Amino acid sequence: MKKIYTDDPRVKYVTTKISPERTRDEISEKLRAYDTYDIMWHWKPEANDVYVQFVVEEVIDGIPVKVGIKVVMPTIWDKAVSRSPDPNRRVEQVNLSVSMRAMFWYIKANMENAYAMQSSRVAAFLPDTIQPNGKRMFDNIKGQLDKFAALPDVPREAPLDVEVIAPAAGTKKLERINITAESRQEA
Repeated sequence: MKKIYTDDPRVKYVTTKISPERTRDEISEKLRAYDTYDIMWHWKPEANDVYVQFVVEEVIDGIPVKVGIKVVMPTIWDKAVSRSPDPNRRVEQVNLSVSMRAMFWYIKANMENAYAMQSSRVAAFLPDTIQPNGKRMFDNIKGQLDKFAALPDVPREAPLDVEVIAPAAGTKKLERINITAESRQEA
């Protein structure tokens, strides 16, 4: 997987002044506001190992279920600045503040959308659901996909050049013409 850097124009929240600890508290508040419980943080920012687990209780097809969700913090990097006066900026490192804000907005957006659309929070966090082996569904699927070899390129048929002639004013509209593989061979 490629690294994502804060200088990427698609990365948001790069100017945030909010501390990672405050963002963690805001995420916990947001989860409680949407009736989740058993919120548990795994907090090892020095090892870039941060995630939150929580339980969603819903009724799906008339059956009450409790589903575990594990949202892992994305890793967004600051590039090294070799001539920086700050020695910490001379090495490539994770920008914890930006990474935590991205995590906050991911959780907030999924919770608010599930509520507003009156859909399942389990469905909103489906890739993050915890399977019986303790891993996220995303991690299990990714592991399976990594086992497949790249498929060979399939030869594609050359496109046909088709001339479309519009009917003259006042004439009957032409019927649809279907081009099949047999008619290609005849041409």
